[in-house]
Amino acid sequence: MAAFQYKQELRRTIRLFGSFAVAFSFISITTGIFVNYSDVLQKSGPAGFWTWPIVTVGQLLVALVFAELAGRMPLTGYSYQWVTRLAGPGWGWFTGWVAICFLIIVVPSVDHGLAEVIGHMGGFERTSPWLTFVVCVTMVIQALIHVSGVRLANLINSVAVFTEVVGMVGLVIVFAALTIHNQPSLEVLFERGPEPPAPYWPAFVMACLMGAYTLVGFESAANLSEETVDAARTVPKAVIGSVVVSGVVGTLFLVLTALGIEDLEAVMGSTYPLPAIIEGSLGATVATAFFVLVGISIFACGLVIMASGSRLIYAMARDRVFVANRLFKQVSPRTSAPVPAVLLMMVLGIAAELFSDSLRQLVLAAAVLPAVIYLVTVCAYVLRRQTMSVRFGTFSLGRWGTPVAVAAICWLLAIIAILTVPSDFHRAALISLALCLAGPVLYFVWIRPRILDGRAGAGAAQQREDST
Repeated sequence: MAAFQYKQELRRTIRLFGSFAVAFSFISITTGIFVNYSDVLQKSGPAGFWTWPIVTVGQLLVALVFAELAGRMPLTGYSYQWVTRLAGPGWGWFTGWVAICFLIIVVPSVDHGLAEVIGHMGGFERTSPWLTFVVCVTMVIQALIHVSGVRLANLINSVAVFTEVVGMVGLVIVFAALTIHNQPSLEVLFERGPEPPAPYWPAFVMACLMGAYTLVGFESAANLSEETVDAARTVPKAVIGSVVVSGVVGTLFLVLTALGIEDLEAVMGSTYPLPAIIEGSLGATVATAFFVLVGISIFACGLVIMASGSRLIYAMARDRVFVANRLFKQVSPRTSAPVPAVLLMMVLGIAAELFSDSLRQLVLAAAVLPAVIYLVTVCAYVLRRQTMSVRFGTFSLGRWGTPVAVAAICWLLAIIAILTVPSDFHRAALISLALCLAGPVLYFVWIRPRILDGRAGAGAAQQREDST
C-alpha cells in the first residue's frame, strides 16, 4: 500500500474462494438468465441463446486484461485507480464516475428480480408499487449487512455461491440425464420461434443483451483488493475463474433447458418461461427449489454490487475527488466497513428505483455502462502497458498482452454498437450518454481545479495528511 501512497485501513479477511465468490456473485448467471430469458426467447427463440458463448469469449478477453491490471495494481477502486495511473486523473475520474452510475443503477435492477420471485412464490399481486417497496426494503437489508462488517457479507456470499454452483450444476446434470434418456431433437437449439422476424439476424444480435447484462462485474474482486489476502495473486485468479465458470455453466444450462422445451408456444406464453420448462421436465417441486435458488442468488448479487459501489465511493473520497470526501472516506474502526459509502449506495439505489418507470431501461443502461468502463480501461492498458511496473509472481499476458487487448477493444466497440444502435435500445442509450457526458462537465468545473492545486488526486490526500 505504501508504494501507492496509501495506508492500509480496510481489514484483509478475503481469501481465494471469497474473492471468487465476490466476482461470481456479481456475475450471477442465475440472476442474469432469469431476468432476461423471457425477452430473448420472445424475440429470437431458443437460437438466441447461442449468443451466450459468443459474449463469454468476448468478456474473457476483457477479464484477461483486468486480471493483469489487478495483479500489478491491487487497489480498491479498480478501473478508477488503474486508468488514473495509466492515462491521467481526467480519464480516471471519468471511469470512476461512469462506474458509480452503473453500480447505482444495477443494484435496483437486480433486486427487482428478487421482488418478482417473492411475489410469485408468495402469491402476491405484483403491482408496481408493491415491487418497488420490496426492492427498497431489500436494499436496506443489504446495506445493514454491509454496515455490520465484511465477515458477515463474505459469509453470505460464500454460502450463496456454493448454493448457486451446486444448484446450477445439479440442474445441468439432471437435464443432461433427461436429454440422454429422451433423446430430443436438436432442432430446437436452432428454433427461431413460432413467428421469427425477417431478417432474423437483428433479433439474434439483440439477444446478446442477456450475456452482456450478466457477464459483467468480474472486476468486483479487484474492487475489494485491499480487503483480500495476497491480492496481487489472489484477485487475478478470481477474475478469470469467475468468467470461465460462469460462461461454461451458463452455456450448458441454456442448451440443456432448450432441449427440455416440450411446447415452445406454451413456454413463450408463460410469465416465467424458465421455471415453466423446469416444471414441465422435472416437476413442481424442482421448479419451486429453482425459485428459491434464484432468490438466494439475486440477493447475494445485489449484496456484492452494493459492496463494490461503496468501495469505489470510498476510494474516490480517499483521493478527495468525491463530494463530501471527509464523510465518505470514513471507515468504521469496529467493523472495518466504509459505512457512509454503504449508506450512500443504498440511498442512491432507492432513488434510482423510485424514479425509474421501466425495469427494461435499467437493464439496458446497466449493460451499456460497463462496456464503456471496460473500453476506456483496456485502451489505457494498451497505451501504457510497456511502462507499467512488473510484480514478480503475478498474472501476466506477456507477449500476448497487446493482441488480447486489441481484440478486447474490437469486441467492446461491437457490443456498445449492439446495445445502442437498435431502436429498441435508444432510450437506454440516451440515458447512458447523458450520464457519461455529465462526467466531463463535473470534472472540468469541480475536480480538475482541485487536482491542479494539489488538494485532490491519487495519493495527494495521503501526502497532505502525512505532511501535517
